[in-house]
Amino acid sequence: MHQYLAAAQEISVEGGRILGTVGAGGIATALTVILFAGIREPKAGGGAPAGGGGGGKKSRIRKRLTSDQAQWTGVAAGTLYMTAGSIWTIGRNVSDAFATVFTGGGFGTAGMGAVSLGLAALMYFRELAPGKAAFTGILAAGVWAQAGGIWGLPQALILTGAHAIGVI
Repeated sequence: MHQYLAAAQEISVEGGRILGTVGAGGIATALTVILFAGIREPKAGGGAPAGGGGGGKKSRIRKRLTSDQAQWTGVAAGTLYMTAGSIWTIGRNVSDAFATVFTGGGFGTAGMGAVSLGLAALMYFRELAPGKAAFTGILAAGVWAQAGGIWGLPQALILTGAHAIGVI
Protein backbone atom coordinates (compact mmCIF):
# COMPACT_ATOMS: atom_id res chain seq x y z
CA MET A 1 0.00 0.00 0.00
CA HIS A 2 1.21 3.40 -0.92
CA GLN A 3 0.41 6.41 1.11
CA TYR A 4 0.31 9.72 -0.65
CA LEU A 5 0.86 12.92 1.17
CA ALA A 6 -0.54 15.86 -0.62
CA ALA A 7 1.35 18.99 0.18
CA ALA A 8 -0.83 21.98 0.90
CA GLN A 9 -0.56 24.78 -1.56
CA GLU A 10 1.58 27.58 -0.37
CA ILE A 11 -0.49 30.55 0.69
CA SER A 12 0.99 33.81 -0.41
CA VAL A 13 -0.02 37.31 -1.32
CA GLU A 14 1.14 37.38 -4.90
CA GLY A 15 2.32 40.75 -6.07
CA GLY A 16 0.95 42.49 -2.98
CA ARG A 17 -2.65 41.75 -3.97
CA ILE A 18 -4.22 41.25 -0.57
CA LEU A 19 -7.75 41.05 -1.99
CA GLY A 20 -6.79 39.18 -5.14
CA THR A 21 -7.52 40.80 -8.48
CA VAL A 22 -10.10 43.48 -7.83
CA GLY A 23 -9.46 46.43 -10.14
CA ALA A 24 -10.77 49.98 -9.92
CA GLY A 25 -14.18 49.02 -11.32
CA GLY A 26 -14.53 46.19 -8.84
CA ILE A 27 -13.63 48.28 -5.82
CA ALA A 28 -15.89 51.09 -7.09
CA THR A 29 -18.74 48.57 -7.24
CA ALA A 30 -17.92 47.25 -3.76
CA LEU A 31 -17.83 50.77 -2.30
CA THR A 32 -21.16 51.53 -3.96
CA VAL A 33 -22.66 48.42 -2.33
CA ILE A 34 -21.22 49.53 1.03
CA LEU A 35 -22.74 52.98 0.61
CA PHE A 36 -26.11 51.65 -0.51
CA ALA A 37 -26.33 49.04 2.24
CA GLY A 38 -24.93 51.32 4.93
CA ILE A 39 -27.14 54.35 4.36
CA ARG A 40 -30.42 52.85 3.30
CA GLU A 41 -33.06 52.30 5.94
CA PRO A 42 -34.45 48.76 5.89
CA LYS A 43 -38.04 48.28 4.86
CA ALA A 44 -40.29 47.58 7.81
CA GLY A 45 -43.10 45.10 7.84
CA GLY A 46 -42.33 42.11 5.73
CA GLY A 47 -45.96 41.24 5.09
CA ALA A 48 -47.27 40.79 8.63
CA PRO A 49 -50.99 41.48 9.05
CA ALA A 50 -52.06 44.65 10.88
CA GLY A 51 -53.14 42.69 13.95
CA GLY A 52 -49.71 41.11 14.38
CA GLY A 53 -49.47 37.38 14.02
CA GLY A 54 -46.06 37.19 12.40
CA GLY A 55 -45.54 35.73 8.98
CA GLY A 56 -42.68 37.97 7.93
CA LYS A 57 -39.37 39.11 9.29
CA LYS A 58 -38.57 42.74 9.79
CA SER A 59 -35.43 43.63 7.88
CA ARG A 60 -32.60 44.89 10.03
CA ILE A 61 -29.46 46.75 9.22
CA ARG A 62 -26.34 45.30 10.79
CA LYS A 63 -24.06 48.28 10.46
CA ARG A 64 -25.14 51.79 9.68
CA LEU A 65 -22.64 54.26 8.33
CA THR A 66 -22.29 57.47 10.30
CA SER A 67 -22.31 60.75 8.45
CA ASP A 68 -18.50 60.94 8.48
CA GLN A 69 -18.06 57.33 7.39
CA ALA A 70 -20.52 57.79 4.53
CA GLN A 71 -18.84 61.03 3.51
CA TRP A 72 -15.32 59.59 3.33
CA THR A 73 -16.50 56.33 1.77
CA GLY A 74 -18.15 58.57 -0.84
CA VAL A 75 -14.86 60.38 -1.44
CA ALA A 76 -13.08 57.03 -1.90
CA ALA A 77 -15.85 55.74 -4.18
CA GLY A 78 -15.86 58.95 -6.23
CA THR A 79 -12.09 58.76 -6.68
CA LEU A 80 -12.28 55.17 -7.83
CA TYR A 81 -15.23 55.98 -10.13
CA MET A 82 -12.97 58.38 -12.00
CA THR A 83 -10.15 55.82 -12.09
CA ALA A 84 -12.43 53.02 -13.30
CA GLY A 85 -14.01 54.97 -16.16
CA SER A 86 -16.70 53.15 -18.17
CA ILE A 87 -20.14 53.49 -16.53
CA TRP A 88 -18.57 55.20 -13.53
CA THR A 89 -17.96 58.47 -15.43
CA ILE A 90 -21.36 59.68 -14.24
CA GLY A 91 -19.74 60.73 -10.95
CA ARG A 92 -17.33 63.03 -12.75
CA ASN A 93 -20.12 64.40 -14.94
CA VAL A 94 -22.17 65.32 -11.85
CA SER A 95 -19.12 66.97 -10.27
CA ASP A 96 -18.48 68.92 -13.47
CA ALA A 97 -22.07 70.13 -13.63
CA PHE A 98 -22.01 71.16 -9.96
CA ALA A 99 -18.73 73.06 -10.33
CA THR A 100 -19.93 74.84 -13.48
CA VAL A 101 -22.75 76.44 -11.47
CA PHE A 102 -20.11 78.29 -9.43
CA THR A 103 -17.33 78.75 -11.98
CA GLY A 104 -19.56 79.82 -14.88
CA GLY A 105 -19.47 83.48 -13.86
CA GLY A 106 -22.72 83.70 -11.92
CA PHE A 107 -20.76 84.06 -8.68
CA GLY A 108 -18.11 86.37 -10.09
CA THR A 109 -14.62 85.02 -10.53
CA ALA A 110 -14.71 81.67 -8.80
CA GLY A 111 -12.39 78.79 -9.58
CA MET A 112 -12.35 75.13 -8.71
CA GLY A 113 -10.43 75.93 -5.54
CA ALA A 114 -13.34 78.05 -4.32
CA VAL A 115 -15.81 75.27 -5.07
CA SER A 116 -13.53 72.82 -3.24
CA LEU A 117 -13.31 75.13 -0.25
CA GLY A 118 -17.12 75.45 -0.15
CA LEU A 119 -17.57 71.68 -0.24
CA ALA A 120 -14.92 71.18 2.44
CA ALA A 121 -16.67 73.75 4.65
CA LEU A 122 -20.02 72.01 4.17
CA MET A 123 -18.48 68.65 4.99
CA TYR A 124 -16.73 69.97 8.09
CA PHE A 125 -19.41 72.20 9.61
CA ARG A 126 -22.59 70.24 8.82
CA GLU A 127 -23.51 66.74 9.85
CA LEU A 128 -25.56 65.55 6.93
CA ALA A 129 -27.74 62.47 6.84
CA PRO A 130 -25.62 59.51 5.68
CA GLY A 131 -27.19 59.46 2.19
CA LYS A 132 -26.57 63.15 1.62
CA ALA A 133 -23.09 62.85 3.12
CA ALA A 134 -22.23 60.02 0.72
CA PHE A 135 -23.45 62.05 -2.26
CA THR A 136 -21.46 65.07 -1.04
CA GLY A 137 -18.34 62.90 -0.74
CA ILE A 138 -18.74 61.56 -4.28
CA LEU A 139 -19.28 65.11 -5.53
CA ALA A 140 -16.25 66.40 -3.62
CA ALA A 141 -13.99 63.67 -5.04
CA GLY A 142 -14.59 64.90 -8.59
CA VAL A 143 -14.28 68.58 -7.75
CA TRP A 144 -11.14 68.11 -5.65
CA ALA A 145 -9.48 66.04 -8.38
CA GLN A 146 -10.06 68.84 -10.88
CA ALA A 147 -9.00 71.61 -8.52
CA GLY A 148 -5.52 70.20 -7.97
CA GLY A 149 -3.20 71.66 -5.38
CA ILE A 150 -3.90 70.64 -1.81
CA TRP A 151 -7.34 69.43 -2.92
CA GLY A 152 -5.68 66.60 -4.83
CA LEU A 153 -4.29 65.05 -1.62
CA PRO A 154 -7.31 62.83 -0.85
CA GLN A 155 -7.22 61.44 -4.39
CA ALA A 156 -3.46 60.84 -4.19
CA LEU A 157 -3.77 59.11 -0.81
CA ILE A 158 -6.66 56.91 -1.90
CA LEU A 159 -5.00 55.86 -5.15
CA THR A 160 -1.62 55.31 -3.50
CA GLY A 161 -3.25 53.19 -0.77
CA ALA A 162 -5.26 51.20 -3.31
CA HIS A 163 -2.15 50.57 -5.39
CA ALA A 164 -0.11 49.62 -2.30
CA ILE A 165 -2.54 46.87 -1.31
CA GLY A 166 -2.91 45.73 -4.90
CA VAL A 167 -6.50 46.76 -5.49
CA ILE A 168 -5.65 48.66 -8.66
